[in-house]
Amino acid sequence: MNTKSDCGVSLQIDDYLDLLHFAIQIQDQEWQQSLIRQLKIFQTATEQQRTPEEELWTRFDYINSKLTGLCHQIHAAHSMDERKKFEERIGLLQLQRVEVARKIKWASRR
Repeated sequence: MNTKSDCGVSLQIDDYLDLLHFAIQIQDQEWQQSLIRQLKIFQTATEQQRTPEEELWTRFDYINSKLTGLCHQIHAAHSMDERKKFEERIGLLQLQRVEVARKIKWASRR
């Protein structure tokens, strides 16, 4: 759901991150702090522009990534206790995902 202005801000953020990386390499503390302050401004502005539905999709994506990680951990588990712990966490995340999906569906009908 990126708009043209979102892409422009995203490119600006990428540029600032590149500059920050360079400032770190040359160990310019003052420049680093200045870039970090600007990045925080971008972050605040971006968060304020999100709709509730976008926030729900962000949450949904986050839950899915956590579920994927837990599935990988189950396969690498060394004991049944460890597996059960991961399965319980997966169950809770699945419930959260269903709830978020319900809210997304409700929000899209409005």
